[in-house]
Amino acid sequence: MTNHQQGFFGSANVIRVLIVARISTEHQDPRSLDDQVATCRRWCDQNLPDRFKVVEVIQSRGSGERLDRRELRDLEDAIELRTCDLVIAEDLGRICRRSAAITFLELAEDNDVRVVTLNDDLDTDQDDWRFKAGFATMRHEFSNADTSKRIRRTLRNRFGQGMIKTVPYGYIKPSHGATDAEVTKDPKAELIIAEMIERLEKGESYSVVVDWLNLSGVPTGRYVRSNKWTVSTLSNLLHNPILKGVREANRKISKRINKTGRRVSVKAPPEELLVRECSHLAYLDADRYDRLIRMLDERNAPFRRKKVNGRDSRANVPKKRTRFPGQQTFCGICGHPFVWGGHGQQDHMMCKGAKEYACWQSASFDGTLAAEKILTAVYDEIEALPEFPETLYQAVQAEFWALTGARKTQTGKLEREIASLEREMNNLVEFIASGNASASIAAKITEREEQISDAKLRLKEMTARPDAAPQLPLASEVREIARNSLKEMASDPYALSRVMRQLIRRIDAFPIRLCDGGALFIRAKFELRLSGLFPDLSEIPAASELLTRTLEVDLFDPVQREQHREEIVALRAAGKFQRQIAAELRITQPAVQNALRLQARMNELGLEKPYVPVDAPPADLLKMRRHKHPRYKFQPKTNEIEQ
Repeated sequence: MTNHQQGFFGSANVIRVLIVARISTEHQDPRSLDDQVATCRRWCDQNLPDRFKVVEVIQSRGSGERLDRRELRDLEDAIELRTCDLVIAEDLGRICRRSAAITFLELAEDNDVRVVTLNDDLDTDQDDWRFKAGFATMRHEFSNADTSKRIRRTLRNRFGQGMIKTVPYGYIKPSHGATDAEVTKDPKAELIIAEMIERLEKGESYSVVVDWLNLSGVPTGRYVRSNKWTVSTLSNLLHNPILKGVREANRKISKRINKTGRRVSVKAPPEELLVRECSHLAYLDADRYDRLIRMLDERNAPFRRKKVNGRDSRANVPKKRTRFPGQQTFCGICGHPFVWGGHGQQDHMMCKGAKEYACWQSASFDGTLAAEKILTAVYDEIEALPEFPETLYQAVQAEFWALTGARKTQTGKLEREIASLEREMNNLVEFIASGNASASIAAKITEREEQISDAKLRLKEMTARPDAAPQLPLASEVREIARNSLKEMASDPYALSRVMRQLIRRIDAFPIRLCDGGALFIRAKFELRLSGLFPDLSEIPAASELLTRTLEVDLFDPVQREQHREEIVALRAAGKFQRQIAAELRITQPAVQNALRLQARMNELGLEKPYVPVDAPPADLLKMRRHKHPRYKFQPKTNEIEQ
């Protein structure tokens, strides 16, 4: 490890270990995650005795091919921020696969972080790690390809034998292994499906039929995750040809997007399509079904996304890539994330819970304006950063020496241990040279070689630590680096989003309104952590605390009566009439009167600021009636964003 890394992130006798465990699907036993962690801990106990602490365990469930997993991003951040000294996993595939695995290992090498994968016998401290990594990634890729071919062959054969995995609403599958010959139509659903089709044939839209189904309490089916009908749920049911007594398979196949590792569904070649006749499952004849689908597709064609030069402009674009403050803003009422597209406006953000009728807070805000206001607040806070007091430098010195005070004693102990092992090794070699060779002596020599190698590695790590405490930058240098980092990214909204994640981990958006009533606005509350731009400082509590600020930012421009309120009150106190004030400020006289009424209301309530928080749906806002809808059910999001 480098002097830079050891000076800030590890004590004289502790190696910080990050354990990675992963299973691929929900069908795998989750206890496997604990087994993987236990295996890694045993290796640490045997190879890093009394010299390590597990700082984090990253457990996840998902495909190792996925390169956009949050767990992988967190792991890369931990390496780049140097918050760990060793990353260990059962095998390389638990971290990631393909060429990305090599890139990951090179990232760790660049940041002096050791990576060990047990089943691959891979250790980046060994010279042959590239060869072993290449072999491991190739083996995992071949294994995946073979498994995929076996699964496809099995599924095609079983489809021909009548195997049916799931059935849509309107059908009953009697048992897990039942074939399509054993599936029957649900008598309770026949009248509902008949009326559903009649409504659509008469011209009713998907949305109208969906509302009718939900209000009637019609279940969505055994194999549908949601218990509420949606347009997509209804469309999927209608476009399933099983309604006319035909089963199809392989109309779509999965294709891997190499950039992200995600798999997307694409149209399969015609020769892949499998068809089975199941006339006993038909709800309507083939001609009527074909007419219905053709009519529905033609009716909804104008509402589909328009193609550019015959191609969907959003095809294969990751949905996770977003502009700031997307993916960082969460509703202060229900905890759901704010998403783009609030109230049909592309640049506005709205609570996802409100969109799903799970939260009453349906006020939106202009995301572009919010980004500007938050960025301005961050710049202002950077400029206002005070000079570091002398006590801070003294605290850093004290913390550094507290971490490294035992280094000399530990170094001397290791040197004596190595000398003792080498003497014993020389005696064993001389004993063999005198003609007294045996298998037990050879085993002892091998054991002593491993002990000497391990002790020398520990000594190397110990002596590589810096002898002097790290030098803190001046506050002026912190301001300059922060300003430059933001200015470089400001022109690219996606790049800005990446750098802002280092400074602001979570933005909580709370509704507020003027104390005299009116529309709701959004106020953001967040912690600004400038230490995110200086990884070396983030591990020093005194410096990290000084570089953290709690900010509140209004994500809107004030309305007229608040914008001019202070000026109007001052001019009125100076004896000017309302008409004179209106002329001087170039606003209307009613605007002056509204501002004065607002100030009077503030005085009545004893407020210094005109805005008040809103923690329940206002009864006087006729546009905010989402909580009155039959679909509404308040459901706060319990899982927090990862810190």
